[in-house]
Amino acid sequence: MNYRRYVSCLLILVLFVVSSAVSDDDLHNPGQDAKGSATPVITGKNTPVSTVNTGSSEPKTRLLNPMSKWHLDLQDSKDRSLELEICQSNNVVFGKGTIATDGLSQNVTATGTFSGNKLNLDIFSEDMTLFRLVLTISRKSFSGDYNAYSAIYVPWKGIAMGSID
Repeated sequence: MNYRRYVSCLLILVLFVVSSAVSDDDLHNPGQDAKGSATPVITGKNTPVSTVNTGSSEPKTRLLNPMSKWHLDLQDSKDRSLELEICQSNNVVFGKGTIATDGLSQNVTATGTFSGNKLNLDIFSEDMTLFRLVLTISRKSFSGDYNAYSAIYVPWKGIAMGSID
């Protein structure tokens, strides 16, 4: 019996100590700190301000005017000449134009991205040929290599050179 009384007294003592440590104000206003401000967990007050960057980590450089004319020469077993009207939005370029090979001309579309002085450009022609260019830009000129893929021919490689007017 003494053991039960001892445990009961001990529990009452612990309860008394805990209840005296918590003030009446804390019991009636659990969402406020000692100054009466809402706690950070509930409303975010008293916390350092943080921001989230939703933009691209790429600098927003301007490669060209809103609409520019490009000329490219593609060289492999044949010589091809491209005339393009290209637009730019951030680091994306896109446009349309024509490609001429052996005196024949057809329409093309172009799309690509650039980072720093590197431009990856895809040109797609009416006859289902894809030219995938990797170019290095130096002011208003560029040069590099390309791979071409066709619905009719075996893929091939070539070099590209061009300028921005």
